[in-house]
Parts: sequence; structure tokens; C-alpha cells
Amino acid sequence: MHTPLPLVFLLSLALLASCSRRPQPAGLQTSPAATGQLTIAVIPKSTGAEFWETVEEGARQAADELDVEIHWEGPIAETEIAEQNKIIENMVNLQVDGIALAPLNPKAMRKPVETAVSAGIPVVIFDSAIDGDAHTSFVATDNRQGGVLGAEKLLELLGEADGKKVMLMRFIQGTASTEARAQGFLETAKAAGLQVAADPFSEDATVAGCKKTAANTLEGFVRDGQLELDGIFACNDRASLGMLAALEDLRKSNVKVATKFVGFDFTPRLVEALEHGGIDALVVQNPRKMGYLAVKTLALHLRGEPAEARIDTGVEVVTRQRLESDEAIRQLVGAK
Repeated sequence: MHTPLPLVFLLSLALLASCSRRPQPAGLQTSPAATGQLTIAVIPKSTGAEFWETVEEGARQAADELDVEIHWEGPIAETEIAEQNKIIENMVNLQVDGIALAPLNPKAMRKPVETAVSAGIPVVIFDSAIDGDAHTSFVATDNRQGGVLGAEKLLELLGEADGKKVMLMRFIQGTASTEARAQGFLETAKAAGLQVAADPFSEDATVAGCKKTAANTLEGFVRDGQLELDGIFACNDRASLGMLAALEDLRKSNVKVATKFVGFDFTPRLVEALEHGGIDALVVQNPRKMGYLAVKTLALHLRGEPAEARIDTGVEVVTRQRLESDEAIRQLVGAK
């Protein structure tokens, strides 16, 4: 009895298909993500603030260079932890290829990140640290070192530490990046002999909230028409802007202010104040580079390249003199 020709043909096809499915060597395997356009969710701490707008510019630059589609979505304010968790959950449901996340809280975001990774979606953390080790990489400023540099610059401006009173203007509680800066500042300042007379947290995550906290705290140091504080360090852009506004209000009310002021981060308003003497120095990070490297690191990881566990995006101390003489610094802070 002869096997019908069609059946022979089908058996031959099956044999060829089974041969073609022979396992490839590990180094030659290709994931679907390696061959097509990637879709990556980039989730900042908030939207609208100048810092995060600059982060977004860097993220989109990397996306354009690497053929990546970006979903940029974050909460309105940096206090909306539940909202950020909902965004992460939504991106997992959308089955994006990867998530780049700036976590609002190191503990509260741990479980959502672990859930995403368990679903096969790798996560790169940027800006602020997170608890656990589920994430692929951490792309950020060395925030503790930023606080150390702030204290060292303030010490340089004051000339000596003994008997000098300083204030630390924190941001909101629970934010890992600003808390690391505060810790670096406090350790360095106290070790040098500075008296940290106040270190309040902001009332909320807005410039207005920071200004209110700053004004209320500064009021307690006004004696006989003079601000009796030798130095101030503020932990981020909104804390710096709020403090700047509070100090300007004191001067307008004829209070003598000879306090040295070191801020953190840059905005056009802070750079202008540095140029005109309202701020003595700024400790600045590189938000564009942070956004760029967060997306690039994630995209390359998805395409099979190894990712560094920790990527430092750098921190600089900027003075008026350096702003005038260093073109690279001017470009970094967007000075005209």
C-alpha cells in the first residue's frame, strides 16, 4: 500500500519545521523586542515642573535616536503616590516593553515595580532610589554627594564654621533624592562645626508651599531688623525658589540679610538670581542626561545589551564666576 502523495508532502513539511525549531546557541537568540520598535513608559515624579520638562527632553532625544516610542505620564504633584502606582499598573496592563520610573517613595513603589518585573517588563529607576533589587539599573545623581558639595561650598563662603548658624531647607518627607542630599549636607556641616539651627520639611511639593515654610522658619531668626542666620542650603529647585522668594520678601521689608545661600538644581529664575547675587552658588545635576540615559539604558537592555547596575549622571557646583567663564556650564544650566 502506497502512502498518498499529499500526506508524504505534509510529513516532509513537518520534518523541516521541527528541524528549523532546533534551539539556537544562547548568544544567537533574538527576542521580539530586539527586532522591532520598542514602547517604553517613562514615569516622572510629576509633570509640568521645569526639572521634569528637561528630563523629558533628554528621554525623547534618546527615543528618537534609538527608534523607541515613549509613553510619558506622571502624577500632577510629587505627593500623589497612589496615582503614580496606578500609572505603573496601567502601563503593565498596556504591556509596554519596559518602564523607566522616578519613584515618589522608595517603599511604596517597591511592590508595583516587582509586579511589573514579574510580568516580564524590566524597570529602570531614575532620579530617586527604590527599595529592593528587582529593577535593572539605577540612573541618578549621587545625591548624597550633592549635599556634601553644598555644605562644603557653604563652609567656603562662610570662611570658618565655629559658632556659625545655618538652615537646611528640605523638600517633602519621603523623597529619597532630597533626603540623601539633606543627609550629605547634615553630616558634612556638623562634622565641620556648623550649628544646624533649623531643617524644616516643606508644607507641600509646590514653590508656594516651600516659600511658606521658608518664610515661617526665617521669621524666627529675625532680631532687631536683621536675619541672624549665617548660611542656608536648599535641597531642590522648588525649595530653592521658595527660599529665594522668602529672602527677597525679607529684604523688601527692610530686614538686613547677609546670609550666604546655596541652592540645588537650576531654573531660569535661579540662574538669574545667581547672576545678580541673590544666590551665592547652585549645586546642579543634569536632568537632560538623566532622562536620556534612563531611556537608553532600558532600550539597550531590552535589545540584549548588558546594563550597569548604577549610572551616575554627575553633579556640579556653579558660581557666578564659573557661569561667566565656563561655556559647558552655561550650556548645562541654559544660561543665555
